[in-house]
Amino acid sequence: MGEPKCLFFVLLIWCLGTVHAQDSQQSCPKPKLKQGYFGSDEETYRHGTELYYACDEGWKPAVEGWWAMVKCENREWSHTPQCIDENNCIAPDNPNAKVKNPEVNGWYSNRKIVWFECDGTYEIKGPSTATCENGTWTTLPPCEVRTTSSTEKASTGEGGSSTLSDRGNGGTSSGGGHSTSSAGGHSTSSGGGHSTSSGGGHSTSSGGGHSTSSGGGHSTSSGGGHSTSSGRGHSTSSGDEASPNVRPSVRPQPSGPFLPVDRCGEKPTVDNGDFISDSDRNPMALTFTCINYYKLVGPEQVMCYNDQSWSELPICKAPCTLVKRTFDVLDLPKDMFVKEGESQTFRCKETDFWERPFVADVLCQNGRVAIGRCALGCKLDKQNYHWLDLTQDMFVKEGRQTWNCKQMDYTGRRPVANVQCHDGYLSVGGCKSNATVGKRI
Repeated sequence: MGEPKCLFFVLLIWCLGTVHAQDSQQSCPKPKLKQGYFGSDEETYRHGTELYYACDEGWKPAVEGWWAMVKCENREWSHTPQCIDENNCIAPDNPNAKVKNPEVNGWYSNRKIVWFECDGTYEIKGPSTATCENGTWTTLPPCEVRTTSSTEKASTGEGGSSTLSDRGNGGTSSGGGHSTSSAGGHSTSSGGGHSTSSGGGHSTSSGGGHSTSSGGGHSTSSGGGHSTSSGRGHSTSSGDEASPNVRPSVRPQPSGPFLPVDRCGEKPTVDNGDFISDSDRNPMALTFTCINYYKLVGPEQVMCYNDQSWSELPICKAPCTLVKRTFDVLDLPKDMFVKEGESQTFRCKETDFWERPFVADVLCQNGRVAIGRCALGCKLDKQNYHWLDLTQDMFVKEGRQTWNCKQMDYTGRRPVANVQCHDGYLSVGGCKSNATVGKRI
């Protein structure tokens, strides 16, 4: 009786070892991701693992949703994770249509115009283009079933229309809805919904929803939702969050060593600072900022480990204080502040024969003040240079630099202007969006 038991355990161990070896051969290495982070921090992932990732502030995944997912399948990830500028657009989702000459990287830059063409028996009604504007697409051109001479049209309800093609179709529309049915399909639309059904499909749309069904599929959409079903599939959608131009408000919770911050108990505190919690945009991190003139040192984002402890907290370092009565070489209107690790230019009491201002750089390093030599500079007058982002009159040293402008451009960024100080005389250029932002001195 002993030999069969031994043989059983030998076979069991051999089988487990074989499965483990096969699984390790199918595992995926951790993918690379710029301007983003993963919900798990392992170096390899088993076959079938779903790995979630998000992007840093100002960036977003190149696929739908502020949290995205890649899946390990036979040593390869389902797609290459990438983060794009939040003002760029992901590939548009336009039912029964495709983009002519699509981008190979899967996303489109801000202000990009794309042309659409409809599938099969569909045709575009109106303009055939859409534009990426600050991260979302303008109205996508609708593709509707191409009408023929045998098409019969009927109208019911207030502003409703129904298109029936071929024998045996069923279409019902009311309350401003639009319904199209062909080849044995059944379609119902109401309350401003748009519904299309063909090939035995059944489609229902209401409340501004858009629903498409074909090949025996069943599709239901309501409340601004978007739903597509084919090949006997079944799909249901509701709410504006399913619209291709609206970011979803609910995302899957990533697996791994981190928890959503709302499940981590009491929020951490940082002296002279506070956090910004945006559970819709980033449920996995708290973003910290410091009060005026205090400098954030350390990680800007804090996450919750799965044991409900917090990751490393930043600190807010105090600025250097320039007391007016103490720094007698400087012409200070009041006590002033300089952020830790930064330098700022102030006016000196000294002037030349023509009373042109002398200026000096003041550096704050580890809480200590270092004042440079006074030299001829220029004054940036708030009133005369009203297009610059000035809260008060400022002084600049000899040389060329760039300053932020007051008004933002269409991308939400501040253009910059060139500022040139030469031999005590100042010249300031106009605002340009494509200029490189220089460091304020």
